[in-house]
Amino acid sequence: MIYYPAALFQDPDQSNWGVIIPDLPGCYPVGDTVADAFADAKAAAMFHLEGLLQENLPIPEAQSIEVHRDNPDYADAVLWTMVEVDDTALTGQVRFNVSWPQYLLDRVDEYTAVHHETRSGFLAKAALNLINRS
Repeated sequence: MIYYPAALFQDPDQSNWGVIIPDLPGCYPVGDTVADAFADAKAAAMFHLEGLLQENLPIPEAQSIEVHRDNPDYADAVLWTMVEVDDTALTGQVRFNVSWPQYLLDRVDEYTAVHHETRSGFLAKAALNLINRS
């Protein structure tokens, strides 16, 4: 799963609600209610990521809410939340074998336990992080 920060907005002249997902530029879901706006945010984020994959563009790494909350562009946000995106639905899962030294596997398992992650999720995130830096 990827959790993207999302800011909820309401224009004083409008009755609907808008959401901005800062890590997904151009992704601006809306809804008649707050619940509708956040439901649309999840669907819009998935659609946005599918489009990036079709264009062979990288999936943006999710930043923390704190990173974006201090940005003056989002000063009028009514509420911040995280939008959950099932990244496995984008590409499906593939099992593969990896041979590692035991000490390295132990360190990965210790890290993932402390940070409430899965081993697979951690390794995928680490790989994408390195790929996106190059």
